Amino acid sequence: MSNERPGRDPGREPWRERFDDLKGAYVLGALDESERREFEGYLAAHPELQAEVDDLGSVADLLTLAPREHEPSPELRRNLLSRIGDTSGAPVAEAPPRQRAGFGGRLFGPGGLAAAAVAAVAVLAIVGLFLWNASLREENAGLRGAIETRETYELQGSGAAEDVRGEVVEVRDGQAVLVAENMPPTQEGEVYEAWLMRGDVPEPAGLFQPGDGGDATAPIEGSIDEADAVAVTVEPSGGSPAPTSDILLTATL
Repeated sequence: MSNERPGRDPGREPWRERFDDLKGAYVLGALDESERREFEGYLAAHPELQAEVDDLGSVADLLTLAPREHEPSPELRRNLLSRIGDTSGAPVAEAPPRQRAGFGGRLFGPGGLAAAAVAAVAVLAIVGLFLWNASLREENAGLRGAIETRETYELQGSGAAEDVRGEVVEVRDGQAVLVAENMPPTQEGEVYEAWLMRGDVPEPAGLFQPGDGGDATAPIEGSIDEADAVAVTVEPSGGSPAPTSDILLTATL
């Protein structure tokens, strides 16, 4: 018996399958510490995938601007059932007459199987709409709460990053995200590394790469509470325990 998961492409690298499994939860901040480090290790080794993460982050940001969701109206449900009925050729609202030909005749007689299939699809569609709506409400509530209470700290660029504009955004107590634009691309084998500055002591705070347009969004690892600043340098791929180059970006907290 095969151990492959349904829907998986056997030709893809196992790490890429794992990357796809984790990226959605990563953007929403739902990974535990070990999973987050695992995921960021994939990003450091394959910086070309940062664009996928940035796209998901953009979608999550757009959710905060979405209008309040409402339960599907009776008219929407009727229209949905009508469309399903038109497609199948068996109207949902009209059940076939009861037959006294026994169990097999009722289930598999003329129109019986088609009507049962259409009814099942209709029920699944309506349940799906309600579940999707409830999921959006829950996610939006969390995202809106984070944005409404945020504090921001402007990034100042120097050297090659002089034209970079951005900020560090505190999305909840002690947790922050760095958002920047016009970031220059790194050389092959290099990556941007964020640092939490506590006095003169830098603490590694995550690796990231900008997208093709120079935009970057990176969660800050560790709490910014009691930190003096967030800084960014260019480091070898995989990161460094301490800065090995000049600081390019600084946000004073």
